[in-house]
This record gives sequence, C-alpha cells and structure tokens, in this order.
Amino acid sequence: MKRNKIFKLLSVIAVFFMLGSCSNELDLFPEESISPSQLQDTDLPQLINGVYNRSTIGIGNRFVDFDLLANHLEATPLFAGDDINFVRNRLNPTQTESWWLELYAIIFNANTALEVIDSLEGSFDNERATALYFRGLAYYYLVTRFGGVPLLPENTTEIVPRDTAEETWAFILGDLNQAVSLANDFSNENFVSKDAVRALLSRVHLAMGNTNDAFDLAETVISSTSGGFVLESEFASIFSISGNKEVIFSLGNNPVELVRQYVTFNPNDHPVSGSQQFAPTEFIFNNLYEDVDLRKDATLIVFNGQNIVNKYTESANLPVVVSRLAEMYLISSEAQGYPSGLDRLNELRAVRGLGPSTATDSESFLNAILDERQREFYAEGFFWYDLVRTNKAIERLENVTEQNQLLLPIPQREVDLAGLNQNPGY
Repeated sequence: MKRNKIFKLLSVIAVFFMLGSCSNELDLFPEESISPSQLQDTDLPQLINGVYNRSTIGIGNRFVDFDLLANHLEATPLFAGDDINFVRNRLNPTQTESWWLELYAIIFNANTALEVIDSLEGSFDNERATALYFRGLAYYYLVTRFGGVPLLPENTTEIVPRDTAEETWAFILGDLNQAVSLANDFSNENFVSKDAVRALLSRVHLAMGNTNDAFDLAETVISSTSGGFVLESEFASIFSISGNKEVIFSLGNNPVELVRQYVTFNPNDHPVSGSQQFAPTEFIFNNLYEDVDLRKDATLIVFNGQNIVNKYTESANLPVVVSRLAEMYLISSEAQGYPSGLDRLNELRAVRGLGPSTATDSESFLNAILDERQREFYAEGFFWYDLVRTNKAIERLENVTEQNQLLLPIPQREVDLAGLNQNPGY
C-alpha cells in the first residue's frame, strides 16, 4: 500500500503542477500531496518506483505517435481521435497538450526524486542515475516532437521560457553522462543500468550527428559482458512478458501502470481481446516485408479477415520496450557509414532471415539503413523521427510537403499562458 500511495500522490502532484505551471495560481498544490522534505531514505525505493510508473504511462502512451505520423497506420472506426490530422501531419496546438503534460509529469517526478536524494545522507548513486535517465528520456521525447522546450533542472513554480533545441539536446547529454557513471551494471531489463544509459546515449548522439560517440557507445553495449545481449532468432519473443536476451531496457508495465498495447491493435474477437484502434495501412501490409523475413508474421498477420499488427498480442501487461540490441547494431552501422557499416547491417539481416544488403554507395546505404529500421521497429515509434533526423521526411512521405511539418505545435495553453513562442506554421 505504501508504494501505491507514494506513486499516486506524486502523480497527483505532477498533474497539478503541470496544470498550474502556466497560471497565476502556482502555489495551489493538493492538500494531500507529500513534500519531498517529509520523505526519508526508507521511502526512496517507493519514490523511485513512482518515477518508473509515471514513465511507463507517459512514454507507453506515446509509443505509436511516430508510426501514425509516418503513415504506418490507419485508424479503425473505433478510434475516437483525429487520425486525419495525424496522417496529414497537421495537428493543431490543442491536440498536443496531453503529450506535453505526460512528459513533463515524468520530469516532475524525476526532479522530486533528485531533490529527495540531495536531502538525504548517504550514497544513492543508482537511484540518482535512474532519475537522471528518465528525465533525459522524457526530454528526448519532447525535443524530437517539439524542438527546444523549457528546461527544468529542478521543479519550480516560476514560468520558464523555452530553450533552444541545441540547449535541450545538451541538457539531455548532461543528464545521461552523469547517469552512466552512477548506474549499476546490467542485471535485469526492467531496471536502469549502465547499458540502458549507454543505449540511450548512443541514440542521442546519432540524432545530434556525433557519429563517433554513437558508434563507440553502441559497440560498448553490443560487447557488454554484464548484459550478455544477443539478437533473438525468435523475433516475437522480444515482445513477450517472459523476457529474452535482446532487450536492454523496458518498462515492466505491471498492473499499477498497465499500458495496454493490445487495445491499440487487437480486434475484439482476438484471443487477447482489444478495441483495435489502429491497423496497418494496406501499402504497409503488402510491401513492408519479404516473405522470407522472419519478422513478417511476428509483426503483421491476417486475423479473421482483418489485417492487424501482431507485435503486442500476448498479454495485457506486456513490457514497453525502450532499447534493444537491434537498435545498437543499426546505430553502429549507420554511424560507421558505407562501406564499413555493412558488416553490422548484414549481421542483423542474417538473423532476420535476409541476405546481405545490396547498397553500393553512401546514399543507397543510408536508404538501406532506413528501410531496415522501418522493418525492424515497425509499430515501435521510431520511423517518423528517423526520417526527420536524416532529412528524408519530405522525400519519402507523401503527407509531408514542407519543413514546418517536421515539428509538432507547442500546446496552445503554453503559448497563451506562459508566452512560449509557437513553432512555425501553426
């Protein structure tokens, strides 16, 4: 009960903080909230659990966004949202508020944990690393969607101006570089570890164009002795509740959090019944995979005459996968470039049942990497930003015709009450 109480109260604080962050009533927190100064070192495990839980909800609820924007999915009649604007990349500033609030709630909980750690006597390195990791991860989700955002090194009731994208990326690096030196070695994919931090750092460096750092970190994770990661020959096992040796970090998603991926993709008559809010587009279903690709049936199938996404069909509380070894292979490959990167790309392709890449120069190699990432991470929320960061979105997506579509609109509430400048085009 104590774990749930602290999680729930911290979640309430976070929501009230975010709803009031741009108003004139910044001191109106709920009466039942817990002050960080009231917590002791015996409360710290439960507090860190609260950070995990809030992150599962905030990040798990966002996992299909970039697949929608990349035109990977189409809404079924059961989806109640605005799929047309998603597909057209024309969301309006009132439609992104929940994204913003959920991610800043993670930051608020992480900052609360860091404040408590600072007030305690003793060493709590791994707990600090965990809070820093999640704060960095939340800002990664923010900067890849909105560009530069307000940076909160500590919680405040003051209105904070918007920082630049470059400052936001630098802040993320600062958090993760601290975290990697403090975190424990890998023991379980459901806990933040040095390898989990390195995997995210590798992703961040690739996005920033720091290819040498991205390569070094990816190769460190690939060769990790504590992690002992391997590419799974049974692709479906990666998304299983029973665990595997490919996942570097995932959010455990126990019934306290319960991100219900199956609801998103499973039809009502599926053995693990859902509401099937989204289905693969006809083009994706017919063209994404070769028949010999071992990922095909684990990703897309026909069920009772319906084309469905098949990755999340085992259980209601499947883990939310954040980082896995295949990403490290593809980051290493992309960071090395042509022709050196062909080895890692072809190693992955061989495990997935495919022959060597036919890339013959740098341009065809980059396209081959993007194609492989599209197949590997379909319905995992990568492809839209993969195209944005490689300047391929306008070239490869019919629904993107101008640069202004590469960022989402800042929520209107933040523009109106905090005076944040809106992204161009909205």
